[in-house]
Amino acid sequence: MAKLTKLVLLLTCLCGNSLFSRAQQATDPVLFAYGEAALFDGKYGKVRELQAALAPVLAKCRIAGVNIVPDGRFGANTAEAIRRVSACQVLKVKLPDGSAAFAGAVTVGLWRAILPRVPPPTVEQRAQILVLTYEATDYDNLEWNFCQSRPIWSPDDPTKPCYTNDPRSYITWGPRGATAGHGREAQWILWRLERRNPRLLPKAFGAEVATVRQLLAIDDDSARRLLCSVFADTPRRTAWAAAFASLGREPLVRRLYDAHYLSQASDGAKMTRLYKLWELLKLRPTAVDYGFFLDRATHSSPPPAGDGAIRIAAWLKANAAPVTSAQVRRAFAASFPTANQTQDRLGRDVAFFIDNFGEAGLNEAELAAWQKRGKVKASDVGLFDYLPAPALVNIVETTRPAFTETLNPAPLCPPSVLLPQKPPR
Repeated sequence: MAKLTKLVLLLTCLCGNSLFSRAQQATDPVLFAYGEAALFDGKYGKVRELQAALAPVLAKCRIAGVNIVPDGRFGANTAEAIRRVSACQVLKVKLPDGSAAFAGAVTVGLWRAILPRVPPPTVEQRAQILVLTYEATDYDNLEWNFCQSRPIWSPDDPTKPCYTNDPRSYITWGPRGATAGHGREAQWILWRLERRNPRLLPKAFGAEVATVRQLLAIDDDSARRLLCSVFADTPRRTAWAAAFASLGREPLVRRLYDAHYLSQASDGAKMTRLYKLWELLKLRPTAVDYGFFLDRATHSSPPPAGDGAIRIAAWLKANAAPVTSAQVRRAFAASFPTANQTQDRLGRDVAFFIDNFGEAGLNEAELAAWQKRGKVKASDVGLFDYLPAPALVNIVETTRPAFTETLNPAPLCPPSVLLPQKPPR
């Protein structure tokens, strides 16, 4: 600990947290904007809500040639609609001079003019947009991981090999990639739902509800065999996909899904560790830091805060870099790559410091990874270092599912599905 304290104090003396001054904040803050890549906020998010509200405004302003489909995708077409609406006299008087809305961005002023009774999206909600953009899925989407090869495995040829890169996940559901293996996030969310509204599982799953309720009690090996038996039966597999699509349309399910990931039973514990790491480095987390924490927690586990601070402080010292949020995010990306998705993870990490350094300030690996990952920036969703991070949500479970029961006899499943192979290289 003495080594950690010495390094942190030495580097903290070089520079405090470098934030934009409040004088630099726009008079009409940006919430999200189309930069070099489209943003995706899903079928149920704030982008779709804004798009739906734009249609009557376009009609009122008699703007032709711009067709807005409320699909949750914020791209060039939506930006053009906002640019033209902002110039309409119906709204122009409500926007301050120099508002980024005139260039096609969604700003606080534009949001309040179009949706006066709906609160603008929070920092947390805007950070979620980046996660959804990267994950490119939604709350009503279920993917099976037993056989990821194409054409998909069929019971008509049960000896045909199954190939998968994720044999221990079984299923992947929703924007944060909830699985039924690993951390059992899918079971946790369904367990929460059963406690809050026990009518929704039967409504969605019908005849399969008894199987789902078994899943909420059994251990990992039993869960693998149970879900394997569902996957191997094409009608049941189809029924489960339809059931999760039905669940995703329920607001309560989406709230419970998000709440689980903020809880200490899931990514909330990772977020806590990252907040602690910034505290050790004498930094107050910013809105960009929060987005970085959220995206990092989605796919990887951070190191213990003390170990992380030692390695980051050493990297900053070696690179003669000041202790700022942006430099620490960059140091974290360099110091803690992910083993199985190194370039992909780096490309996502760069999104949270490219606004600070620009493309010219990146090294070759950072720039290549960011370009390959889609050229998204934290500023595209209104995350800036002059904005503070929201307070850390601390949802602690008072009761927990056990996941300890064993199914005996185990459900039958073809060995080729139960024991999938790595794809041939």
